[in-house]
Amino acid sequence: MSIEYPLKPKSTSYLEQGRFWAVPLEQGGFGCGVVLAKLLRQGKTDTRLFFVGLLDWFGEAPPTLNQIKGANIIETGAAHIKSITETGGVIIGSGYNVVGIAREIEKSDFISTWGYNVITRLAERYVTVNKSSKQDDVTSVPS
Repeated sequence: MSIEYPLKPKSTSYLEQGRFWAVPLEQGGFGCGVVLAKLLRQGKTDTRLFFVGLLDWFGEAPPTLNQIKGANIIETGAAHIKSITETGGVIIGSGYNVVGIAREIEKSDFISTWGYNVITRLAERYVTVNKSSKQDDVTSVPS
């Protein structure tokens, strides 16, 4: 199946491991979400929930595959397809290398379920923490 990007998915049938999207941030800029796996419920593919990762990549423009190749997964959870569509995002590419996670996994109690905006809030928190730690590093340097 040939996919044209950008893609605004309506179900998980178009989500494949390694596909990614820009996560628009309220303060400007973007984070990056990636499809880690499809979720199964009693052996059947869930049409709305999928296993998602937030990458430690942030930029002024939406991510490209080359920019996120070395990025690490910093948060994971089960997310509804609307986590992409209701936050202003669309699938913009594929090819992120997901290591150690099967393409389909059974949903369990050990996977937290996220609300639609959780990935955005996590990304914003991560950006804020990193900005303040970088400022702390700069201000702690002796003159």
